Amino acid sequence: MSKRLLIAVFAALLGSASLHAADNILVASSRSNSLEEFDTNGKWIRTFATTGPYAPIALAQMPKTGEIFVTTMWASGPSIGQLTNKILRYQPNGDFYVDWDTFTVECDNCPTTATQSLLFDSSGNLWVATAYGKDLGAPIYIFKYLAKDLTLPNPPVQPSPIMAPMFRGNQMAFNTSGNLCIAGFIDEDVQCFNTSTGAQTADYYAEIHASSVSPVIQPAGLAFDGANRLYLTSVFGGQLAKEVNPGGPIVLLATLTASPNELNGNLVFRGPCPSYPCLVTPPVTSYLYTSAFSIAPPTFSSPDPVYKVSSSGAVTDFIYETAPPALGNDHLWGASWMIFTSPPSISLLPFPL
Repeated sequence: MSKRLLIAVFAALLGSASLHAADNILVASSRSNSLEEFDTNGKWIRTFATTGPYAPIALAQMPKTGEIFVTTMWASGPSIGQLTNKILRYQPNGDFYVDWDTFTVECDNCPTTATQSLLFDSSGNLWVATAYGKDLGAPIYIFKYLAKDLTLPNPPVQPSPIMAPMFRGNQMAFNTSGNLCIAGFIDEDVQCFNTSTGAQTADYYAEIHASSVSPVIQPAGLAFDGANRLYLTSVFGGQLAKEVNPGGPIVLLATLTASPNELNGNLVFRGPCPSYPCLVTPPVTSYLYTSAFSIAPPTFSSPDPVYKVSSSGAVTDFIYETAPPALGNDHLWGASWMIFTSPPSISLLPFPL
C-alpha cells in the first residue's frame, strides 16, 4: 500500500466531510510563491507552505481529509506568468507528502488544460475548470474527479465534462440548487450547469447588463447566500455587487479599491443562516471576503489587502498592513484566492476506498 493511500486511510478513519466552524484562513500569495495563514481575526500566523517554482492561484480544501489543493502559474522560466495544468496537494498542516506533490490535468481533445478555478462539492469530489475557452475555439471544460480517486498520484478524470461556452473561466461556486456556476470577466457573465447532465440551467448575462452598476460588471468572484441571491466582484471596477432578489436586480453593494488594483481573486460568503430570511434573534450580520491584487511591483512595504464587507455594504480592511510606517506585516504580495479552513471532524469512513 502506498504512503499516500495509507495517509488517506488514516485521515478517512479520523476525519470526515463536514467542515464546521472555520479555524483559520489561507490566502494565496502569488508573488511570494507561498500560502499564508491567518486567524479568523485577520492576524498573520505563519507561512503555511511554499509553492516552489509555481505561483499559487486558486485554493480549495478537501472536506473528507482536510487536504489543500492549489492551481498554479509558472513563476519563472520561459513560461513565466502563464497558467499551468499542475495542481499542488498539501496535507492539512501544509506539508507535502513527497517533494513537490502534484497531479496534472489532462484532456486529449482540449486546446489547453491550463487551469484556474477549482472547488469541492460536499461529497469531496473535486471540480476543475480550464481557464480558457472560446478564445481558443472551444468551450471551457469543467472536469470532475471522484473523492475516492484523489488518493492516487494521477487521479483519473470522469467522462463527459461540463462544457461552458465562455471565453475565460474565473471562480466557480454551487448555488442552493446544487448547480455549478462559473464567472467570466471577459464574457461579463455567469453561467450555471446541472452537474449530472451538463445542461445549462442559468445565464446571468441579461441581468448583469441590466444593472445600474458602472462600469459594467466584469465578474471574477461569485458567491450565493441561502436565498440563492448572487454576489459578484467586478475585477477592474473594484466593486462588489449583489442581487436584491433571485432574478434581480443587481445593485452596487460596495466599492473596495480603485485602478490599478484588481479584484481578481475569489469571493467568500459567510452567513449564520442556511436560508433567508434569517430567523436568528437578534439578527447576525453576514459577511463577504475578497482580496485585492496590486499590479504595481511588489515591495516589502506594499502588501495586498483582504477586505471584509457586511451584508449592508460596510467595508473593513480585514487583512491589511497596520504596523507603522507601512511595514508590510500582512505578508501578502499578489493576493489571490482565500479560503476558510477547518480540520475534518471525527466520524467513520467518509467514502469507499
